[in-house]
Amino acid sequence: MKPSLASLFQAVELRQEVPPLLIGERANANGSARFRSLLQAGDYDGCLRVGLDQEHAGAHVLDLCAAFAGRDETRDMIELVSRFARSARAPLMIDSTSPATIEACLKIYPGRCIVNSVNLEDGGETLRRVLALVRRYGAAVVALTIHETGMAMTVAEKLATARRLLDIAVGEIGLRPSDVLIDPLTFTVGSGDPALRDAAAQTLEAIRRIKTDLPGVHTLLGISNVSFGLAPGARRVLNSVFLHEAVEAGLDAAIVDAGKILPLASIPERAREAALDLIYNRTDASGRSPLERFIDLHAHSTPSAADSPGKPDAASPEQALFNCVVTGTREGLADEMAILLRRHPPVAIINQILVPAMRRVGEQFGRGETLLPFVLQSAEIMKAAVTLLEPHMDRAAAVKPVRILLATVRGDVHDIGKNLVDILLTNNGYRVYNLGIQVTAETILEKAREHHVDLIGLSGLLVKSALMMAEMLSQFEAAGLRVPVLLGGAALTRRFVAETCVPRYGAPVVYCPDAFAGLQAVQDLEAGRLRPTPLDARPPAPEAAAPAHRPEPIPHPEPPSPPPFLGVRYVSSIDLEAVLACVNEEALFRGRWGYRRGGMSADAYAALVASKVRPLYESLKQRLREERLADLKVAYGWFPCWRDGDLVHVRDGDRVHTLAFPRQAMPPHRCVADFFRTEADGGDVAGLFVATIGEVLGRRAREMLDGNRYHDYLLLHGLGAELADALAEHWHAVMRRERGVPEGAARGARYGFGYAACPGLDAHRAVFAMLRPESIGVTLTESLQMTPELSTSALVTLHPQAAYFAV
Repeated sequence: MKPSLASLFQAVELRQEVPPLLIGERANANGSARFRSLLQAGDYDGCLRVGLDQEHAGAHVLDLCAAFAGRDETRDMIELVSRFARSARAPLMIDSTSPATIEACLKIYPGRCIVNSVNLEDGGETLRRVLALVRRYGAAVVALTIHETGMAMTVAEKLATARRLLDIAVGEIGLRPSDVLIDPLTFTVGSGDPALRDAAAQTLEAIRRIKTDLPGVHTLLGISNVSFGLAPGARRVLNSVFLHEAVEAGLDAAIVDAGKILPLASIPERAREAALDLIYNRTDASGRSPLERFIDLHAHSTPSAADSPGKPDAASPEQALFNCVVTGTREGLADEMAILLRRHPPVAIINQILVPAMRRVGEQFGRGETLLPFVLQSAEIMKAAVTLLEPHMDRAAAVKPVRILLATVRGDVHDIGKNLVDILLTNNGYRVYNLGIQVTAETILEKAREHHVDLIGLSGLLVKSALMMAEMLSQFEAAGLRVPVLLGGAALTRRFVAETCVPRYGAPVVYCPDAFAGLQAVQDLEAGRLRPTPLDARPPAPEAAAPAHRPEPIPHPEPPSPPPFLGVRYVSSIDLEAVLACVNEEALFRGRWGYRRGGMSADAYAALVASKVRPLYESLKQRLREERLADLKVAYGWFPCWRDGDLVHVRDGDRVHTLAFPRQAMPPHRCVADFFRTEADGGDVAGLFVATIGEVLGRRAREMLDGNRYHDYLLLHGLGAELADALAEHWHAVMRRERGVPEGAARGARYGFGYAACPGLDAHRAVFAMLRPESIGVTLTESLQMTPELSTSALVTLHPQAAYFAV
């Protein structure tokens, strides 16, 4: 019998008579905004319709994935597999990284399916667990050529990894070679990254080698990864041609949107040849890269109605400008603008082309179809276009009547979030007055009246900033202000805004969790539908009262070896490479830079990181080195101390400083002071440090913002913020080593002032009195914030039970 899959209704051979086996990709919470929204709404029948649509479009197998943050993946998959099993003729591909979810699905599916996927990323531990399930339930399995150090890039690496995967699956677990579908991974050739120019050709050759060197095994690819970053029409052509070449090389199965694959004969010969040149990295006599030629060929092609509903014809300058903004492409911008100025008034160009284009970008971001860095690239193009229009118009006429005042509240020096809001609002045509950081309520009231603003946006990072916003609203109310206020910042929650902030002010107060929520709020104001953030319809869980007695004391084992000194030291010769090694790349890429996976498949996101994000990171690290953007310095010390209830008394020579810490109102009622010994128990030693990366990087980032280089600003500022955290992590490790804590051991914790466990900044007075970090260029503002902004401070304890918590 030929290797096959099966549903309740039919068997499907893995190796099709006319290959490839087509696996529909749209019933996937990470690859389809429509499917994801249906899943979030609990519309399982709607999710089934997405799968059936793929079946009707020609898919032989349906990939099914319900992994989405905040949802119970196993429960969702059980619901979906049950429905798909009863209704879909096509067999399923169970797409999950959770062995528990995979087993739950395999138990209830009445046929033979594929499990997607396994790899060697963790050395094979998860691989072996999942393969054991695959064998127990008689399934097939997709194996990705990912090893312990990353994704296989070259033919030799892909083949070697495939061989290792097969050795474990067949030799150890007992599967048949035909049960395994090797995915040699393909990466985008549409990014312009020199390292990926031959990525498609490497993948095609790897397919040939796998088929000849590993007899009996099947091959599979996620086809659309090869075209990531290109325009929709160009992607469709490249995907179709690449699929044809992959089948010629021996590909057995392809994960695709079957309805968007074009017959090769329907693609014009010139477009087909350009796609082949790009796939095989072939240059012509002109010396232009195949990517340039391919993009140029498709730059003026007419998109389908689905790609560009209701827009002018793609060959027109109007559509070309629209596309420049949406794709963040500067090439040809000046020429298109020159033509358009002969056709339209400048204000019409802004309101009818540029603003709708930015709105399209915002919609794509909201659906998870684009990422924040690309949004900022689009904003740069919008800004450049407006700059070209300015000499030809009355500037006031081009600006929407809505005026917004933005400010980081008094006591806070962080402004990256507020600046992103400024960029989005300005480049959607609104008039923004950005007052900067540490702005008082009095200044906001004065400027709001001076500029007759329609909306005020307050921002702040720290817990104290959230309390300051509530206080400012009371001041606005007392002053008789009636302008709606938007609140944003990491420490805010919807509940805090609804319960604490909204009742203090007579005009709408709106919680904005991100920059795009701010833009939506302005649009709601224009449409007359802006409303205060409401209370959650569900009653909040009752909060326990603060404990009437202290919690059980934490035992204090013998401390590690004594510190090498008491007092303070200053360090300026810190190894940049050691600090870079502590950078949390996931926090940088996803959090600071906004390169989140969103709706992308795992392969597509990995390709994005490999082709675009990591090269950006490596380039910026080199700039750090060459331009000396980071001036790493630390003031730190060890000081005798003892606990007294919720207080820690710290001795510095003849003086004693007292640090007060809040205690949790809910169990386990923890307080930072708990991790230090009392005076009766012999006292303890507290570590303190202030660390900074200096002022240069922050100044350079500000220059980028002022120069409308929004994307570069986001990247450099984000790297600086993460580098400051990495310096704190590095120095925490240094202090642990000084006390004899073994390398890599996680004993103790560092508690940053202004954050979850000790949200107040009052302790900074004592910390600065003891460490005197003015010697390394760090000072305190009137509101006890540190400058330069990219500086950190912390209290260090080496108690083995010390953990991070919020009060």
